Amino acid sequence: MTDHALTGQDGAAKRAVIDITGHRRPASYYRQIVFGLRADPYLAVQRPETHGRPFIGSPWAWSDSIASWTWPGWEGKPVTVEVYSDADEVELLLNDDLVGRAPAGPAHLFRARFDLLHEPGELCAVAYRNGVESGRCQLASAQGPVTLTAEADRPVLTTKLGELGFVTLTLTDPHGTCWTGADRPVHVEVSGTGELIALGSAAPQTQERFDATERHTYDGRALAIVRPTAVGEIHLLATAPRCEAAETIIQVE
Repeated sequence: MTDHALTGQDGAAKRAVIDITGHRRPASYYRQIVFGLRADPYLAVQRPETHGRPFIGSPWAWSDSIASWTWPGWEGKPVTVEVYSDADEVELLLNDDLVGRAPAGPAHLFRARFDLLHEPGELCAVAYRNGVESGRCQLASAQGPVTLTAEADRPVLTTKLGELGFVTLTLTDPHGTCWTGADRPVHVEVSGTGELIALGSAAPQTQERFDATERHTYDGRALAIVRPTAVGEIHLLATAPRCEAAETIIQVE
């Protein structure tokens, strides 16, 4: 079965607040802010290739934005940054230089937009209430070699029927920043007292299968799902071109 059969068209994926791998999309943080569950602002960036295109979608659709300032090949080209906040105003800084300041809060649907030219480095949104800083949010560009990491959602599983382990596979720089512009195929091998039952990404349209042992990352991430078969240890080994192998061990009790 392919992703297309499960997620439908790209527009359906854009309406989601959580993607198919369980990773939160910007819309989920926006809703937290609207309902008073998050005090800090939140930064999201529209994909540069969509800049200037008219947005077509239902009232429930969301822009194709992600929390990343890593856009290799787009240096000096225009990009739109969205800042979500319930504060009076938000200020946007790029490498400590002021990009602009704009109103936010309920009167402006809890969001502000800024158009600027992409420049690698650090993007920072600062929120102000009554002229006083009330919170901030930063995005840093990934730099340096790409590293593959494998992180299990829990260190211990049991042989209880239906219990599964979820291992997030991420491409990062040496500082842990996700390399959203360096997608590549990841191969997964599972040994020991467990088995690989699914491998996927959040790609909204792909012909890759969930029951394969290799999958391309999407925005730098993929997800492997393992099932324990007996007491012992599950060993998961992930490999990708031009990366050192990543391994994680899950205990089974």
